[in-house]
Amino acid sequence: MMTAQKWLYGTALCTMATASLPAYAQEGRSEIDALRAEVAALKEQLAAISEKVEAVDKKAPVNEVKWKGSPESSSADGWSFKPRGRIHYDVGDVSVPGEYAANRNLGFNTRVRRVRLGAEGSMPGGFGYKVEVDFANANVGFGDTFVSYSPKNAPVSIRLGNFETLSGLEQVTSSNNISFTERAAFNDAFLNSRRLGGAVAWHDQDNALRAEAGLFAAHSIDGSFDNDGWIGAGRLTYSPKALGGQLHFGANIQQRDFASNNNGTTSASTNAPSTNQLARYRARPNTQLTDVRFVDTGSFAAKSDRIIGVELAAIFPGFYFAGEGQWTKVNAYRPGDTAAGLNSFTGGNSAVTPAGDPSFFGMYAEAGYFLTGETRGYKDGLWSRTKVLQPIDKNGMGAFQIAGRFEYLDLDSNILKNGVTNNFATGTNSLAGLNARLGRGGTQTSYLFAVNWYPIDYIRFMLNYGRVNVEGGPLAATIKPLSTQPVDQRDYSVDVLAARMQLEF
Repeated sequence: MMTAQKWLYGTALCTMATASLPAYAQEGRSEIDALRAEVAALKEQLAAISEKVEAVDKKAPVNEVKWKGSPESSSADGWSFKPRGRIHYDVGDVSVPGEYAANRNLGFNTRVRRVRLGAEGSMPGGFGYKVEVDFANANVGFGDTFVSYSPKNAPVSIRLGNFETLSGLEQVTSSNNISFTERAAFNDAFLNSRRLGGAVAWHDQDNALRAEAGLFAAHSIDGSFDNDGWIGAGRLTYSPKALGGQLHFGANIQQRDFASNNNGTTSASTNAPSTNQLARYRARPNTQLTDVRFVDTGSFAAKSDRIIGVELAAIFPGFYFAGEGQWTKVNAYRPGDTAAGLNSFTGGNSAVTPAGDPSFFGMYAEAGYFLTGETRGYKDGLWSRTKVLQPIDKNGMGAFQIAGRFEYLDLDSNILKNGVTNNFATGTNSLAGLNARLGRGGTQTSYLFAVNWYPIDYIRFMLNYGRVNVEGGPLAATIKPLSTQPVDQRDYSVDVLAARMQLEF
């Protein structure tokens, strides 16, 4: 009986379970389908969110910081910023020639030649900027200070501000990248420097042919209020790669009209207007460790001058050479020309009205070699930083460079020596004394040798020696007082030793 009952109960339960299986299976499939639909919807939402995130990432600027002597930050939208600066500290000796021992500005001296701080960078739309302030010797001045514009995919650029007046290879090159402690003496003598103005540059597709023209005021950013002087300048360079190296050919020109009040004030004795114009050309002996100039034309009445220069250089692995020459032709006033108020100076000083238009000339030729295999840096028609192959921070010895240079500066002019001297204290004109007349100008010939060590890219130690031969000039009569030769034929020599510690960033 019990067995039959158990069999009946079991049969009933199996029948009921079998009958309910389809219902449970159908319900499970519905839940799975719902879960699959939810997962698919979530995937679509995630894909949409991912696309939005990628779009935002593409639009957001990517800030990047590189180290190039100092940190340079840049972003994808065109902004960049880099602090910059330099320290040039000089020490050396300029020998005392002949009987000129009383001058305290010769002999041993030290000088902070440059201490500059500034910044440079770019802005959206092709704009750029550069600002430099110089604090050397407790004075505040300005270096390059300008805004630039370089349209995208266009071979032109524009600069507005305070910068070099396109006056030649070495002068336009940064002082960080010249081979000697000072540029060629003719740059000092001919007053090649920065001025306020603007310039437009063009280059060809290969960046080998470059042309630039500019118009400048007669003064720099920290100069006077001279408002009627101006400088028109132009420079053309061609720098093809040939003969296994880099060649450079260049020409430059400046037309400079002097400001009418460049050295003049109203005289109480003559009540003449301050419309006089003066020119003066002079140069130090290849160093700024002294303020003595052995060649000096003195002041003379002039309206303007024109400078024409030529440039030549070749750069090969290890070896390079370079040379430049400049001719200056002065448009001078004539004796008796009082239209410019030539007697309107004060203080009893004298200046000459030349007998015609004097002209002057300067040049240098330089060759150098890197003992450690480097190649002198060159870019866009200028000298640039030399890359040290084995810096000392990478267990190297740095870069060693030797260089030699010949310089010649001719400020001698018979036209100037035969001019009439204006006595500004009395308002009269007269012929100057013989020695004073013959002592105007002079020639300076220099033989220079340099040894430079670059331990890393941004530090350099320089040692220069120069033998400077002078003929004539304003100090010849004092230095050789017993000579029987005319003052403009008396010659003497000066030894110049200069060392520099240079840091840039």
